[in-house]
Parts: sequence; C-alpha cells; structure tokens
Amino acid sequence: MTSAASDRDDVDRGDADRVDRIDSVPEAVLDRLVAPTAGRLWIESPQGPIARQLMLHRLQGWLNQGVPPRQILVLLPQRDRREQYRSTLASSLKDPSKAAAVGIQTYYGLASKAVRLLWPDVAAAAGFAHPLDPPVFLTYETAQYLMSQIVQPLLGEGFFEGMAMRPQRILSQLLDNLNKAAVNGYPMQEVGARLKSAWGGEREDLLTFDQVQVCIDRFRDHCLQHNLLDVSLAVDLFHRFLREREACAAYLAHYRFLAVEGVEESVPVAQDFLAHQLSLSDSALMVYRRHGGFRVFLGVDPIGAARLQEGCDETLQIPSQDHPVDHLAEHIITDLDDLSGDGSSQRPHAEIAATTVASIAARHRAGMIEAVAKTAVELVEAGAAEPGQIAIVAPYADGVLRFVLQQALRAKGIPFSVVRRFESLREEPLVRGALALAALAHDDWTMRPHSWDVAEGLSIALDLDPVRAAILGRAAYDRGKGELRSIAQLSQGDLAERLTPGQMQGYEGLWSWLQRLRGGESMPLDHLLRRLFGEVLSRPDLDPGDGTLFARFIASAEAFRKTAPALGLEGRQVGERYAEMVSEGVVAAAYETPMAQAASDEVLIVAPVTTYLLDERQVRFQFWLDIGSIHWWAPPHQPLTNPHVLARDWPQGQTWTDRLDFGQRNDVLGRLVRGLCARVTQTVYLCWSELEAAGEPQDSPLLHAVTDLVFDARDRVIDGEADG
Repeated sequence: MTSAASDRDDVDRGDADRVDRIDSVPEAVLDRLVAPTAGRLWIESPQGPIARQLMLHRLQGWLNQGVPPRQILVLLPQRDRREQYRSTLASSLKDPSKAAAVGIQTYYGLASKAVRLLWPDVAAAAGFAHPLDPPVFLTYETAQYLMSQIVQPLLGEGFFEGMAMRPQRILSQLLDNLNKAAVNGYPMQEVGARLKSAWGGEREDLLTFDQVQVCIDRFRDHCLQHNLLDVSLAVDLFHRFLREREACAAYLAHYRFLAVEGVEESVPVAQDFLAHQLSLSDSALMVYRRHGGFRVFLGVDPIGAARLQEGCDETLQIPSQDHPVDHLAEHIITDLDDLSGDGSSQRPHAEIAATTVASIAARHRAGMIEAVAKTAVELVEAGAAEPGQIAIVAPYADGVLRFVLQQALRAKGIPFSVVRRFESLREEPLVRGALALAALAHDDWTMRPHSWDVAEGLSIALDLDPVRAAILGRAAYDRGKGELRSIAQLSQGDLAERLTPGQMQGYEGLWSWLQRLRGGESMPLDHLLRRLFGEVLSRPDLDPGDGTLFARFIASAEAFRKTAPALGLEGRQVGERYAEMVSEGVVAAAYETPMAQAASDEVLIVAPVTTYLLDERQVRFQFWLDIGSIHWWAPPHQPLTNPHVLARDWPQGQTWTDRLDFGQRNDVLGRLVRGLCARVTQTVYLCWSELEAAGEPQDSPLLHAVTDLVFDARDRVIDGEADG
C-alpha cells in the first residue's frame, strides 16, 4: 500500500506551498481513506488542493485493493479537469493503464452520454416527433443561433420592448432560464409563473415574464419537433425521464464505487442522482469544501449539497489551518455584515489582515493595470516569486487588461496564461481579421466586412502595425464589391512612403491567394480557416497563444457546420451565417482556455475571479484588480431571469426584495474572498483606480470593506501613475 507521504509526493511534486496545506491532512484521515472496511465517507475540507489529494488517495486505495477500475465513478465539478485527473492518477499507479478505465465524468457529461446511448428508451416518452431518428446535440453556439431564429420575429412584434439590451444578452438569459429549470428538476413550463410570483415591481412589467415563457416554449417545441438537444433538454431527459428506468439502472449498475470532488459545486438534480448512487454504492467518498459554492448564478446549491451527508456512514473533518491571509477574508466579511446591518462595529481581524495586504492605486484604470504589470515583473526579477507563484484576478479579463499585461510580461519573457470563460470570439482581433479575410475569399457572400476588420486581417496576414494596416486597408478595400484591389489598381505614391517593397510584395501574394479562392470551388468555412492558418498566418514568430486561439476558432466553426443541417442551413448559408453570428457577438463560450490547460505550475495566471476559484492552484501573491468595480459584488443585469427565484428551494409566492438581493450579493462576495484567501499564502495586492475605463468613479462594497486596511498601510501603497 502506498504511504501517505509518498502519495503526496506523487500528486504534488515540487510545490512547497501546496505541500504545506496537504501535510495538514491528519494521517488518521489518510489511513481511513485506504482502509478496506471504509464505507461511505463524507469529508469536509478547507478550500485549496486538499480535495484532490483526498480523492486521489481514495482512488489509489481502491485500485490497490483490487477494485476493478470500471466499477469506479468519479464526478468532478468541471470537465476540463478530467484528463489532468486521469494523468495524475496514472502516474501514481504501478499499472498506469488502470487509470484509463476509471469513469471520470461531470454530471452533465454522464447525463448526456446516457441520453445518447439510451435514446430509443426515452425519446417517445419525452415527446420527440421522430423517436426512431438519432438526436442532434446542440452546442452553446448553435443553441444561441436557434434561439435567435425564434426570438427575432417576436422582437419585431414588440417583445421585450424598452429593454436596452444587446440581442445576445436576451438569448443568453432565455437559455439560462431553460438551464435553471433543468438543473432544479421542474418542468420548464413553470419558469414564467415562478418569475411572476416573485416579482415585486410594477404590474405592467409582468408581461415580460409571459414573453419569456413564449420564447422558451417555442424553442423547446422546435427541439422536440426536430430531435434537437441542448444542454438543458439533455439534463431534463436524464433526470425526469431516464434515470429511474430499468435500462438506465442497468447501464449504471456496474458503478459500485463513487468518489465526488466538490460536492458543494453541484446542482440539485446532480444531488438527487448522488443520493441514489450513494444508497447503491459499496464504498464512497464525498468531499465537501467549506465556504464553497461559487457558481450559485449557474444553479449550484451548496446548502442542498450538505444534506448528502445524511447518506454517508462516517463524517470526517479536516480543520482549516490558521494563515494570516485568512484574516483578510474574515475582515471583509465582517464589514459586509455591517453594511447589511447584521454585524457589529468591532474589527477583530483588522490588525493581522493589514499585514497581508499591499495596495496599488491610480487615478485612471490604465495606470493601475500598468502598475500591476510592473509590480508582477519586479517580484519575478527580484527573485521574490516564480511566475507560477503569482495570480492576477479581476471580475472580467477584458481586452485592455489582457493587452497591457501581455505586452509587459512578454517583454520580460515571463511565462503566463490568460484564462477566460464565456467570451465572445469577436473580441479577438485575430478572429475579426480572419473572418474579414474569409469574407473576401467568398465572392458569393452578401456579407461585407467592415474596413476596420479588413485592416486587422491585413495586419495579421502581412505582420503590419495597426497604422500601416489601416492605410493599406483604406487604399485596397473595395467594400462595394467586397474584395481587395489588385496591386496594379492601387495608388503607389502614398503607399510607397509607408510600406516597404517586401510588404507590398506580401500584399500581392495575399491578393493572389484570395483571388484563387474566389474563383475556385466553395469549401466549408472551417476548411478555409485551416488553409488560411497554414498557408498565410503561420510564421516562425507566431505567438503560441494565437495558434491555440485559432484552433479553438476552427473547432467552433466546425461544430456549427456539423449541426447546420438540423438548423435548416445549407451551402454558403452555413459559413456566412456563422461569420455573421460571430460579428454580432452571439457565438460565445465553449472555446475558452480553461485552468486545466494552464496546467503548468510555472506560469503566471491572469483570470476572472470565479474561473480562478474553480482550480486548486495556490500562489504566494495575488493581485485583486478593480476592487472598486461593482462587478465584484453585483452580477450582470439580468431582467429576464433570476437564479435565486428559479431555485428549487425558493418558497413559491415569496417576493424577491431589495433586502434579499443585498444579502445574496454579500453572501456571494464573502464566498469569493474566502476562496481567494484560501489560495494565497503571503500577500494580496488590492488594486483600484479612482475612475473606471468609462470615466465613472469606482465605488463598491469590496472597496469600502478594505478602505481601513488600504489607508492603514500607506507605506505599502504603490501609486500607479507616480511610479509609471
């Protein structure tokens, strides 16, 4: 049997910060995990890397005791961790092949796989018009496309009139309502009524929720008529129609051993499934991380998850270690309680919390970001930290933030990874430029790219700076014809002063390449993008990050093409409609850089807060950016949905009030800061600017909560503009 010490070495080699926290697990707990008689164990652990260590220790114990790998089901909170989990498990086993046979899934992945395999057993009962035909699974992108086709005519009829929202925001909220019904386990036909019963505003606004119900009803009806499955319908089928059928029970019967990491990040229907599987398991491990549940806006229910403890035979507690940074979290939460009137004026954690923070302040946001980049570089160059011991988090990783940090870190050769989720592809200049070139390569497209996008295409294809690319674009682009002018048609005088002969030769080569495509046979957009990358864009000095982004872009276009026939699209419509969707900002998500792909502990991480918290990575230094931004505390405005009202346990008929809203926001922010502080061992840099990017003053509950720490630590304040 592998010892606890060697297990820890196998799982987390060379990470001194992690070893400190992992060594805090009592040996008695580790021994209990590998005991042959261990039944169903519930372990409550602190935030951080302990949960994964416990899971791997339990899995190693089962496999070393001879449990067949195919009898083990491992459920994780997110799918991008599966391969990381599998490879780590394999490296710790004498026979690495055993790891490949262990069932490592997310609940959503398990549900979708079961629906796909057992489709004939459920299709007719669920109301599909063609139960003998196979289903077509929609990606998030294609689900948005379908919803847009349903909503656009209704918008023309006056639906959602007076709401100043981009169409993409409307689509995402409507799909979110379907997801909330699915993960909470009730029929989607109840969504509108639930929203109306909790509404405390003007009565005439209730019509909005009737319109919401019309839209999602039509979307679901279309899916049933055409055998289309989005995520919400797949989850609904598994939970309400398939899970208790004999065929599904037989399919899941071989899983006799259950291990779940991050129970607190589960949704109610997943908790129903886990309660059932617990009762059937020969042995189980449920790891619940206290103060977790960061994704409540996605339907996660940490309170409901705690009730799964009742199905376990034994409960073990791993105490939290008292680190100075933890006092920062408690200090902030105390202040938030004061704001809501639930606390006292005492500040027992302030003195210790003040020793763990430094401050970066500037008048303008750009100055703050530059100061953050400068400080991070100084930490690395001074030897105070390796790049992987630094994390920069913000409510959103917007374009300005990414650009400034990337420029500074690349200039110093510091390895880093920008991690994002649910971003629109149109925000990437590489994508906008590539789509402009794709449009110029199709003489049968009606879409005419904007001159700015054409300039970006010329910039990436010819490696031009933005100014020269804009000059060339104005001279070369004929928007009326949707094509570039030949070199003979260009006025050479002005261009000769701005562009080198080599650059003009490069333009001539690009023009010839586009002309060959315009005169050749039509090809799918994803095929054209592959040719564009391989024949035009790839250069020895290409940024690896751009290569990764382009691969995700191609994968997105390919997924859309494969689903297009089920959406009634064919021929040139497929590529052109996809390009239009990206330009409109509709195509988003699913092709992000997850934390697991930033797997190396040697890279500096830049990430949105909630994305960062879904990983266990611990660092010595964290930078909290834009602490004056309301987005730390307030979710995006979503007038068409409400995750709390649509939750399973929400009392029907109870009104959603400002006080409840205030309390929920404080609770979520408290979870975020506790999670962040559990992942840092030395210093938190509190970073803000007087003015936001739009020129508005920054002000937020988080900034108020740390004001006394900031101004009690003047000797540690770094003024971004003074130093920059």
